Amino acid sequence: MSRLSFKGGIHPLKEIHEGKEATKAKPIRALVPEEVCIPVDMHLGAPSIPCVKKGDLVKMGQVIAEPAGPRGIPVHASVSGEVTAVVPKQQLHGKPSTCICIRNDKQDTWVERHQLGSVETAPADKIVTAIRNAGICGMGGACFPTHAKMALPEGKTVDTIILNGSECETFITADHRLMLEQPERVVDGLRASMRAMGVLKGVIAIEENKLDAYEAIKKAAAGREGVSVALLKTKYPQGGEKQLIQAVTGREVPSGGLPMDAHVVVLNVATAAAITDAVTEGKPLIDRVTTVTGIVNEPSNLLVRIGTPVSEVTAACGGTTEEPGKMFFGGSMTGLALPDDTVSVTKANNCLVVVNKKDAVLQETSACIRCSRCIAACPIMLNPQRLNVLCEAGDLAQAKKENMMDCILCHSCHYVCPARIKFPFKEAKEKIAARRI
Repeated sequence: MSRLSFKGGIHPLKEIHEGKEATKAKPIRALVPEEVCIPVDMHLGAPSIPCVKKGDLVKMGQVIAEPAGPRGIPVHASVSGEVTAVVPKQQLHGKPSTCICIRNDKQDTWVERHQLGSVETAPADKIVTAIRNAGICGMGGACFPTHAKMALPEGKTVDTIILNGSECETFITADHRLMLEQPERVVDGLRASMRAMGVLKGVIAIEENKLDAYEAIKKAAAGREGVSVALLKTKYPQGGEKQLIQAVTGREVPSGGLPMDAHVVVLNVATAAAITDAVTEGKPLIDRVTTVTGIVNEPSNLLVRIGTPVSEVTAACGGTTEEPGKMFFGGSMTGLALPDDTVSVTKANNCLVVVNKKDAVLQETSACIRCSRCIAACPIMLNPQRLNVLCEAGDLAQAKKENMMDCILCHSCHYVCPARIKFPFKEAKEKIAARRI
């Protein structure tokens, strides 16, 4: 059986760093929160504009914040109940986010919904609108509004849609369980996307460490027009858009380009499942599967309502076995540390990892020994050592000339570095963008 891959990347040690064993066999179970605090800026683009106030009674699926700008998407209530506050609350970003807090009445009273029909018969020209109205954005972490990704600029063409089921990051098993337990939703979402964009080829790409999910998806995809399933080598960052496109199609996204420049659109498998719900049920994106692991008593894959505080998520897993030293959303390669457990789960958060104080201590950095391991690991074929020197010298203009902006921030360079150098590429890219160098 052919296993597809790309040049570069790393292989996190399964026994030590992959971290999936604790949850990969745990079925998805639902968490019903007491209260949700839903940020209005969960997606890339302008924050949505609140349209409810304290004291209002809302239903599940009701629009509580309206879209702003071409990339804007609405925000929906994930529970029914009373709005208790519309206030700024600290989330992952530097500035507090406007959050709409709702006390759950536990009735799950739904707003009226409008279905388009099955994914094979729904009007193709209405699917993208339904996706926007459902507030769907990329659920693999980027949170780019899906309707904007599917609306191609004039002159651009796409002939292939790839569903990213690689889930190559450490610790995360949310997509694995989704594909294994609900494969039809994933395949249906791909077919809806293909029909909406007029694309004849759809590929669902899955790493070989999820063979049970691969078989489930393959069975669900049998006989579906234009749909195939690709098996990938288990390798990080196999789930990066550029790496996935190279592995599946053999095409390369040009420097500074987007997947559409290689005539491909990449969607996460969870995003595809949400598209199915929007088309067939008229259901907006109000919940998602999130892996919860680390030093919790019961590592789990939870179906979490958007806006659920982390404190309720860890409580649903029996609390922690010892005092936490750090909590972060995502895997250990690209995860973002939480300031505290009042932060809300958003559409982007596929994993919550809680570590003890010992494991939270950062390793000390030493001098570069010029071993070139970072160069061999870089999936973009950059020279991280050279770029690090330029960043330390403040020469961001030269760093940009040497393709700094192509860095996908996968941190493979840091993982393999024996000196444990903390390459400052995220900060450098942000400065280059802000200063328009």
